[in-house]
Amino acid sequence: MKNAIVPRTYEQPINIRRRCRECKAEAFGSCPDCNRGFCLEHFPKQQHSPCAEKQMRLSHEQVCYVCGTQVYPDQWSVMQTLHYIDQTKCNGCGRYICDDLHTQSKSEEVVILHEGLRGHRYHHVIRYCHLCHPFRSIGGIKRAVQSVAIIGIVVAMIFFSFHP
Repeated sequence: MKNAIVPRTYEQPINIRRRCRECKAEAFGSCPDCNRGFCLEHFPKQQHSPCAEKQMRLSHEQVCYVCGTQVYPDQWSVMQTLHYIDQTKCNGCGRYICDDLHTQSKSEEVVILHEGLRGHRYHHVIRYCHLCHPFRSIGGIKRAVQSVAIIGIVVAMIFFSFHP
């Protein structure tokens, strides 16, 4: 029995489940802002300390750029693997807009992240204001202006390369 295989024993147990940073329960989702794992009760921004403090500091800046009403970026979980994230920002220009009056269009983008054997679905709410709505197919008004500027530079380079 000289060639018998001896099984190895590990000294430390392997913990494959992540823990909530607030209450040490099993973490079901990770915050998209601070990338820490939280349980269903602490996943919303108002319930965990890193993002709640940041949101309190930015509360005077989180207002609709058209009417000035306070907006509340939020994230919540419906189930253990289904999470919703709403930044209340226009995807085109990046400014805060209110949901009721000045959001011209709203849709969802689903991102699936695999963590071990479990997959998490993060639904990001994509919204556009009145200015960016006509340009939503190219990414909003900022992308439209960038595209026009790049085309103008290319045309100018071609013109001046052939001009004596």
